[in-house]
Amino acid sequence: MSKNNTNQMVQDTLTSKNHIKRILYATDLTESAPRAYQYVLYLAKQFNAEIVCLHVIDRYSQNAAMTFAMSYLTKEDKHEILLRERNKSLEEMVRRNSQTFISQQFGTEDGLYPEQLGLKIENKVVFGNVEEQILKHSVDSNCDLVVLGAHEKSFFTFTTTLSKRVMKRSKVPVTVVPIAGPQKEQSTGFRVSFLPQFSAAR
Repeated sequence: MSKNNTNQMVQDTLTSKNHIKRILYATDLTESAPRAYQYVLYLAKQFNAEIVCLHVIDRYSQNAAMTFAMSYLTKEDKHEILLRERNKSLEEMVRRNSQTFISQQFGTEDGLYPEQLGLKIENKVVFGNVEEQILKHSVDSNCDLVVLGAHEKSFFTFTTTLSKRVMKRSKVPVTVVPIAGPQKEQSTGFRVSFLPQFSAAR
């Protein structure tokens, strides 16, 4: 076997092992999240990869007033609130994939649009611990890469506590996308608007 053929076989093996077929994008659905998502779209375009958009609703991120209000609900009412929260998050994820939303955020010429790229995108909203769910779905969804957005910090680092923990424990490579500007309140957890009848939740 010639040296050129050997080199080509090695190159083909490396390419096969490192090819990105599915990307897990973990989003908190904040105002700045679309910037990280544009990076995910760019990567997916390069590798013709599928995207799994994951939003985790952390039940334990509720404030004290909300916890107090939830304790008085029946099991059926709690289930309905969970379903409404999940559906609202799914609707928001679909909205952010639309050409109208992306063009408003980045301009008609600068934004990447999923429809034009022809990418397969799966939206998932789950309940639980954010870190654990990201790690779980990166494996369950057979992803080759995890992408997280993180707000820039001072002292030469933009990685957050969450991104550091995910990078330390992940079985697949993790990319952290720095996002400029102050961190906004995350949309994970139950929003007070779901319980307008409870004065304690206002």
